[in-house]
Amino acid sequence: MTSLLLALVLPLACGDKGGDDSGTDAGLQVEDLGSFTTDTGGLTGDIPLSVPDDASSVMVHCGSYGYSLLGTAWHIKDGAGSLYYTNENHESYAPAKMRVGNLDDHLPVLFPVSPDHDISGGDWQINAWIASGGTPKTVSCEAVYRIDDVANNASVDINAVFVGLDALGLDAAGAPEDADFQAALEKADELLSQAGLSLGAVNYIDFSGDVDTYSVVDITDSDSSELGNLLKQDVGGAGRALTVFFVQEISSSGGATILGLAAGPPGAATVGGTSKSGMVVTSADLRADPASVGLILAHEGAHFLGLFHTSEKEGSTHDPLSDTPECGSSANTDGNGYVDREECAGKGADNIMFWAPSVEVSTKLSDDQGWVLRRNPAVR
Repeated sequence: MTSLLLALVLPLACGDKGGDDSGTDAGLQVEDLGSFTTDTGGLTGDIPLSVPDDASSVMVHCGSYGYSLLGTAWHIKDGAGSLYYTNENHESYAPAKMRVGNLDDHLPVLFPVSPDHDISGGDWQINAWIASGGTPKTVSCEAVYRIDDVANNASVDINAVFVGLDALGLDAAGAPEDADFQAALEKADELLSQAGLSLGAVNYIDFSGDVDTYSVVDITDSDSSELGNLLKQDVGGAGRALTVFFVQEISSSGGATILGLAAGPPGAATVGGTSKSGMVVTSADLRADPASVGLILAHEGAHFLGLFHTSEKEGSTHDPLSDTPECGSSANTDGNGYVDREECAGKGADNIMFWAPSVEVSTKLSDDQGWVLRRNPAVR
């Protein structure tokens, strides 16, 4: 499925840039990897990648295979033929500073996601796995290589797409002067700027698709198709950017309040038309609490760009970074099955990528987190 919340930054300037620049941007190189059919075990077999010597990051994406199935990377081999990452549970494999999501319908894989596990050029291979129950699935795959320099003070454009927000009086024409919307962007920028990331151009876009369907996004634990179908929509705007759909509400069958959802992590950076091509943020709290909306923007945007939760809800899974604190399951002292901000005080609750961040507590990003964010192909 997708992860919870969103991330990115606000500009001090608002721009108006159009057109899809993915694949034509001088800082990116795109390789069509071809089509691959899984065997009865769900594996695609080795997919060859020609990673340029000057690549700072690689984003491989394969799809689509449907919302009822999950896919992930089984293993990745580097240019020397060594195992860079494996999903196999085997005692002889040392844990790599690498993590890959289990994602429905379309699989993006980003590396590196830790400065302790960098990359070099050469002929790499990735083997994807799709849990198809023995039924072969054919997927089309592509690689996006970032080859321009990584700046210490990087920027990223944003496509801000407004979906049926008439009740809030919010649309593309008014958003540049809307005090609450700009305050939310400013909060996101404040949070992310500590990681050396700021926003470039903001493209304000009114959604021209099925507003009645997508203004309230309905999801369940077993069905994220409405979210994925929204992220597939062609909205124009910049290709090398974060596309954020601002909706009225995200509705969950379990009754949970969902403030944002990002494709991934990671998302399909610079690639449009897939179920992993953007993120969604609810605007329900915008008038009452724009700072909280800004935190959701920062959190979910960072998911799209490759960051995982510092500690997941149950406390047994963590991000692959060395400088982010871990809050383990032993911290759960009240027996409710998950670690909360009080239990994780001093153990990562103050990081914006904690699984349940709050605007009062969760204010930090680490050096390693900034290293990952600034290398994403969507960032300049």
